[in-house]
Parts: sequence; C-alpha cells; structure tokens
Amino acid sequence: MKKKLLTLAILCLSLVQVQAQEEDKLSRLMSDREQLILEYQYYNQQNSSFWGTQSKKDLISVIETLKKIINKDSELIGAVKEASIRKIAESTVQSQREGKLTLEDQRNFESQISSLKGEVKTLQSTMKKRERVVRDLEEQLNATYDVKYGKDKVITILAVAAFVLLLYAVFLQVRLNNLKTAPARKKRKYKYSRHELS
Repeated sequence: MKKKLLTLAILCLSLVQVQAQEEDKLSRLMSDREQLILEYQYYNQQNSSFWGTQSKKDLISVIETLKKIINKDSELIGAVKEASIRKIAESTVQSQREGKLTLEDQRNFESQISSLKGEVKTLQSTMKKRERVVRDLEEQLNATYDVKYGKDKVITILAVAAFVLLLYAVFLQVRLNNLKTAPARKKRKYKYSRHELS
C-alpha cells in the first residue's frame, strides 16, 4: 500500500515536471514564432530597390523567414502532437490503472462476498443443527412431561381407588359391626321383653 502511494506520488511529480517542461517548450516555440513573424513583417515592408519595391535580397530574406516560420509551425505542431499523445497516454495509463484497481477491487469484493457467503452457509447449518437440538430437547421434555403426568395420573387413579376401597372397607366394617351388634340387641330386647312379661 505504501509502495503504491509512493509510486503514485512520484508519478504525479514527474507528470507535473513533464507538463511544466512541455508548457515551457510550447511557450518558447510560440515566442520564437512571434519573433519570426515580426522579422517577416520587417522584411516584407522593406523597399530597398531602386524603384521603391522589394529587392531580390529582401525577397530572399522574406522567403527564408517564411521557411523559418513554417519550420517553427512544424515544431509547434510536433510539440502539440507530442503533448496530446502524452496526455492520451497518461489518461490511457491512468484508466488502465483505474481499471486494474477496479478489477483488483472487484476481485477483493468478490472474494469477500464469497467468504461471507461461506460464513452464512456455515451459520445456517449451525443454526439448523441448533434448531434440531432444540426440537429434540422439546420432544424429550414433552416425553418426560407425558411420562411424569402419566405416572401422576396412574398414581392419582390408584390413590382414588385405594381411598374408595378404604371407604368401602370402613363401610363394610361398620356394617359388620352393626350386624354383630344387632342380634345381641335383639337378644337383649328379647330378654328385656321376657322379663317384663314375667
């Protein structure tokens, strides 16, 4: 990361220097061209011939100056082309770098997404296992609940049956006692009624 930043900073500085040099070169060429145009205008205005027109020497100077202007224009065109090619190359390189960075970012993003999908699948399987464990525990709880209340029902039914049997036994005991005491009373009544008669 630090290397990338350092490389990017050096690249930016070099681009600034190259652009400054190109601007200096273009401004130097433009000033040279302006001087040549002034020279052309000077030679073009010369009328040093005998009849007040331009002499052969003046015309040669004008032609040479025009050739120099054409050469400067060619140099300017070359410099502009070079600058535009550099700008195109720089923008192409930058777009490729951005494309590479975008591709790298996209790959990183895709790898992060795939790792997150893996984690989600793992968490889902863990959650399903936990749900199964919870269901099993609930079933065990319901089974023990049914067994407990089943036993409680049986115990309650047996307790009620034992209580009914106890009541029945008590009832029978009371009845038996009443039956045993009833003939004795009759005998007593009979004895008392004989005594009274006699």
